[in-house]
Amino acid sequence: MKINKIILALICQIQILGADAQEAADSIQMHSLDEIIVESRNKQLGNEVSTYLPTHKQKNSSQTAVDLLKRMAIPQLRISSNEDVKTLAGKNVDLFIDFLPASNEDLDGMRMQDVKKVEYYDFPSDPRFQGKTHVINFVMQKYEYGGYLKAYGWETTTNAGQLSLYGKLQYKRMTFDIAGGTSYVNTKHTGGNIYETFRLPQSDGSMKSFERNSIQEEGKLHNRTFWPTVKAVYASDDISIQNVIGADFYHSPSNNESGHVSFIPEISSRMDYSNQVSDRVNSLTYNGYWNFVINENNSIIFSPIYAYSHTNTSSLYSEGNTNEYHNAAKDDSHQFKADLTYAHSFGKFGNLNAMFQTIITTNNTAYSGTANSHDDAHTYRVGPGMQYSITLGKVYGLVGLGYHWDRQEYMDHKENSSAPWVDFSIQYSPNDHHILSGEFHHMKSIPSSNFRSAVVIQSNPLMSYTGNPDLRSYGSYDAGLNYSFIPNSILSFSAFATAWIVDNRYVYDYKPSATGIIRTISQPSGAYSQWDYGLYGSLLLFNRQLQLAAQLNATSVHNGEPYNLDKTHVGYSLQADYYLNDWTFSGLYYSPQGSPEGCMVGTWIKTKSFYMLQVGWSNSMLNVQLQLSNFARWNWNSEERVMHSKYYDKTEKSFSINDHAFARLSLTYTFGFGKKIERVDEASQQNRIDSGILK
Repeated sequence: MKINKIILALICQIQILGADAQEAADSIQMHSLDEIIVESRNKQLGNEVSTYLPTHKQKNSSQTAVDLLKRMAIPQLRISSNEDVKTLAGKNVDLFIDFLPASNEDLDGMRMQDVKKVEYYDFPSDPRFQGKTHVINFVMQKYEYGGYLKAYGWETTTNAGQLSLYGKLQYKRMTFDIAGGTSYVNTKHTGGNIYETFRLPQSDGSMKSFERNSIQEEGKLHNRTFWPTVKAVYASDDISIQNVIGADFYHSPSNNESGHVSFIPEISSRMDYSNQVSDRVNSLTYNGYWNFVINENNSIIFSPIYAYSHTNTSSLYSEGNTNEYHNAAKDDSHQFKADLTYAHSFGKFGNLNAMFQTIITTNNTAYSGTANSHDDAHTYRVGPGMQYSITLGKVYGLVGLGYHWDRQEYMDHKENSSAPWVDFSIQYSPNDHHILSGEFHHMKSIPSSNFRSAVVIQSNPLMSYTGNPDLRSYGSYDAGLNYSFIPNSILSFSAFATAWIVDNRYVYDYKPSATGIIRTISQPSGAYSQWDYGLYGSLLLFNRQLQLAAQLNATSVHNGEPYNLDKTHVGYSLQADYYLNDWTFSGLYYSPQGSPEGCMVGTWIKTKSFYMLQVGWSNSMLNVQLQLSNFARWNWNSEERVMHSKYYDKTEKSFSINDHAFARLSLTYTFGFGKKIERVDEASQQNRIDSGILK
């Protein structure tokens, strides 16, 4: 008996000492605890925040933050085949690292072994989340000094590649991040076939109807991107300051297609066509985040953003021997955004955030070719807001109210408008196994400046397009319910339903013209509403070595005049991950999907299924993955886009490298240096370890 007590005491001492050791030793101990003890509490639902602890295997087998989220199978999240992170209901999710906004570079460059936990928030009261409605926050291991260098790259059999480099250096309160990378695509499989139906009224009252089919025979796409980014962070108990400066240089010297055009009935003989497009975009962005804690109950947050972009685009379309249409545009755009928040805590009586928002956007655009014109557009938005949140036992609620004053200027057109916005959320969590939440949101959105141009551009002999300088802000209303249930460490389940309604919307409207069809923008138009609902579940088997996840989702849409579209689609996805020592074997399947392109257009998008098998090997520094996607599909056909209106129908069947069989070999190597762990916020983690040992 005494020997058993001595052994138990030694085990406890070893684990306590391990919590203060270097990070490498810490990872070994956490691996053991995750597998033996802590796993039963690695998922906890809460009425304001749900907490998830990634296992050692999940972190070790992941190359990026989104990769980690996918393997963690968080029941409130949906991650698409192109790795967009959404809520289960398809709402945008903002990602943060240690309560600071995270860029895509941060998420790709993150050192997975430093992730201590992942927090999910719906309508968080914490002002550091800047009023975002759905948030993922990665809580990271902190260094007193040290850092790491991470290289990430891949190549595929479809002539696309990427190489990124990310470095982090921290010394006490200062952290410096330097990131950069390049990517390229060079493929002959791009573009697609277009099938159009024209119905043109005639002077005698009849309707002339015919089909125009553009069949592509050759295509070529070549683009490349280079991006450098520098970030500096200062963090103390009372002050957090983050400044990020990044540039992006994109060049697509060729995006060319050629083929033939035919008509049914044959109103013209078959003709050859070609379309040559080139683009160049250079951009510079500054993103700031300044958080000042005045005292225990008061803080101020200021978030300034400035962005500049210079764009050159050119296209040359020719059809037959006589028709040639050249269009080019140059644009300089500036945007300044600033959010100021004052946060006050009333303790048990809740939290109050007072906010003020400013957005200023200018666009200077010059057109040449079929239209020679110069546009000058300005958009302004200012407005106060207030959020109050409170936790009453097992219920968390948030109410937000505010006002927006908008001014839009396009040449001599000026428009002033104002409207309130409303946020409401309530969450009930009787324990850490259940949560039921509901939300409602209303606001008005400003039309983008590129919809307001009055220039008329002709793209081919039968199609022209223009904008509408008189567009006004449109309103949207959305509401949703979500229920999540995690009965134990091996099973999780979620169900959701949402509704979205758009008021006073503007749409692309296709009308007859002297030369065929002109696409304009009309407002108001018929009603738009969309419903999304579905189920999600995950299961761990074989001592948690095998993880299975499945999702069933449905989308129903009513899109009124001028499209009169009523459509419902049901889809599903399946995912499996198996961990065997340092190896990971994964499988993923997305069924064919159907979805609307948005409320402004009447296009229904039908995508093909996507499936993938992946094998990976990893340790704390090196991660290698081989991915085989769509391996039984040897054609380049991709999505289909279908639109019907009174005078014009369009079906576009595109070609893409994304839906063809391809193999991807990706590798990340992380080199850590000079690390010393600073243990300043470990109380909750230590409590978890003690509780687990007692069990």
